[in-house]
Amino acid sequence: MSLSDIDVSAFPKEREEKLRGILRFSLFEVMLYRSSLWQHTHRVLWIVEELLLYTSGLNIDPEKARVLALVHDDAEMVTGDYQAGHKAKMSPEELKKLDEEEEVAVQKLVKKYPQSVHGYEYGALLRHAIHKDCDEALLVMYADKFDAYCETLHEIFAGNLGLLWSLMFCEQWLAGYAKKYPRLAPFAAQQSPFILSNNNRFQPHHVVPEPYQYLGKPHTRESISHPTDSAFYNAWRELVQTRGGEEGVVWLTEQKEFLRF
Repeated sequence: MSLSDIDVSAFPKEREEKLRGILRFSLFEVMLYRSSLWQHTHRVLWIVEELLLYTSGLNIDPEKARVLALVHDDAEMVTGDYQAGHKAKMSPEELKKLDEEEEVAVQKLVKKYPQSVHGYEYGALLRHAIHKDCDEALLVMYADKFDAYCETLHEIFAGNLGLLWSLMFCEQWLAGYAKKYPRLAPFAAQQSPFILSNNNRFQPHHVVPEPYQYLGKPHTRESISHPTDSAFYNAWRELVQTRGGEEGVVWLTEQKEFLRF
């Protein structure tokens, strides 16, 4: 599949600076390799590009899915980071209020930034990301959760056990997404290291200690080259290095925060 570069040159530099400044996983006091929305949206783009090979059962415009991946969290430049764990604790009234806040954020952004991105209406893309009302938005939503799942494993494998709470949340979401979003059921049945479903989340039939000898301590350039028992995490980690190059390696190995015990 031939994919063109995404032209975001019409955006001012300010957008990149803001996305780089918004940090993820705000529920957690310490995250050793805490990433920014800038990093996250690029990883979601790369994951979506991997997933496009498995979307024959969906009504997908590949270019729309790709550009939506890059802008799907732009509303958080106005609202701030709303982690999925926050939303899971919200009442229906609070969720409705959040939708209203995000809609106001979209209105502010479309007045400030270009009307069109890569041939698609910017405001429409942001609303798709909020309302999950097209197959491209559903695909991006899945890629978003896959990235969070692998970020969580990356933390746990480095010894940050506080992220076990995130792992439990991700596991619950991944177990039920195909039922909650029936349009994704055919997609969930595909075989790929980037597609988790209710049937393949727990892989090993027998666990031996050798694959874990590099884990439980800070990641290094050497340790991120060794496979683990999780094919999903292995694929994500390789993707970050392949597509991100040297910067991707830094994302995986540069420790930003430290446990205080």
